[in-house]
Amino acid sequence: MIFFVILEYDLLDMKTIFTFILFFALHFVVYPQDDILYSFFVAGHTYGKPGVNNVGVHPPFKAKFNYIQSRTEIQFGVFTGDIVITGTVQNWDEIDEDVEELGLPVYFAVGNHDMSNRPLYESRYGITYYSFIHENDLIIVLDPNIDNWNISGEQLVFLEDVIDQNNLDVENIFVFFHQILWRENDNIYQDIIPNSFSGRADTINFWSEVEPLFNNLPNEVFMFCGDLGAGSWSSNVMYDAYDNISFIGSGMGDVNGENFIVVNVLNDKTVNYDLICLSDVENCLGELTDYQLTTDTSSDYESFTEFSVFPNPATDHINISISIENDAELIIYNLNGQKVLTQTVPRKTAIKLDISKLSKGLYIGVINNEQTTQNFRFIIQ
Repeated sequence: MIFFVILEYDLLDMKTIFTFILFFALHFVVYPQDDILYSFFVAGHTYGKPGVNNVGVHPPFKAKFNYIQSRTEIQFGVFTGDIVITGTVQNWDEIDEDVEELGLPVYFAVGNHDMSNRPLYESRYGITYYSFIHENDLIIVLDPNIDNWNISGEQLVFLEDVIDQNNLDVENIFVFFHQILWRENDNIYQDIIPNSFSGRADTINFWSEVEPLFNNLPNEVFMFCGDLGAGSWSSNVMYDAYDNISFIGSGMGDVNGENFIVVNVLNDKTVNYDLICLSDVENCLGELTDYQLTTDTSSDYESFTEFSVFPNPATDHINISISIENDAELIIYNLNGQKVLTQTVPRKTAIKLDISKLSKGLYIGVINNEQTTQNFRFIIQ
């Protein structure tokens, strides 16, 4: 039909052509059905690069505001902690200005940096744990900073009550907090390295008291943490799903792999994700579900064909045995993310590393070369 109009345009005046094309467009063009009920974004460590006090949020994240605004199905956002480098009036004013510029409701799940001045935060934004319902989905925001990564006392009572009062009436449950509460040194998540273990008690109650509240509910449960992606030592993203629970971790600050996540709730209430790189390389990290963990948590870094660290725990030295094709840089970080030791690692070698001047505790090692990266942990007794 359009072909006929083009060939015979000289037989018709322009008004007739326009009317015909408009009729065709309105009656014959079939537009795709949008299956998304609503979406929201989740952004962790939004103050950005460790130690840098930006004006507002991390600049590469702010550069993505246009992208977020262009997706009209995105109805709100959640900042999953370390929103500011330190809690000052100026820093929070700058965050509020950025949120106003974004033009969407943004909910805060506070991190340890945000709680450097808890009275100021609470005077501006209120209590740090709360819940609400959106499109018949339950949204829960928790604050593990109150009790050294534990959800305890009045906050635990709140959590028990909100689950008990709502789980039979709502569909999905989305839970947000800053710290990676599901990680332990001896479980499947042990190789996921957060930005910091700051404030963590020796033992926490996530698996004993928190996770059992959600496991085997009639709802699908999605838990988000935001303390990844800020340092070269930390993991960029993680995903795992079992039973009715999904664990998702993300964050930003380190130029390599920093990200945020868009969660899409479809009309049938199933959920999918868009893993958004802050770099200009679209889909640079692949799909979020590509990161599904299994019981095999061994490293995927094939270029390190042989790797071991011993003794562990250690006292005055550790031996690192590694086989690599090119020289690499070894960096040791403490749990606050501070660089405490650096050394060059020659190709195909074993080194004895003097750690006698380091304090007792848990440390994170990162071995980098142009091919890949290897993370490891060790304890000094």
